[in-house]
Amino acid sequence: MPIDPAIISRTATELLQRHGGRATTLAKEKVESASKAGDYPALDLALLVLTEVERHQGSSSTPVT
Repeated sequence: MPIDPAIISRTATELLQRHGGRATTLAKEKVESASKAGDYPALDLALLVLTEVERHQGSSSTPVT
């Protein structure tokens, strides 16, 4: 079942708003947890959220020229 990109974006944004700089760490912990549990649908979702969190953080730290 495909995952709606809007849900991924919204989840990442909420994670960043609630946890700021810890968002990446928390997202990585979700990835590790899902991986250890062998829950592949949850792992897919966690990886997508982690990627989006990293993308948001990368774009906010990119210097403007």
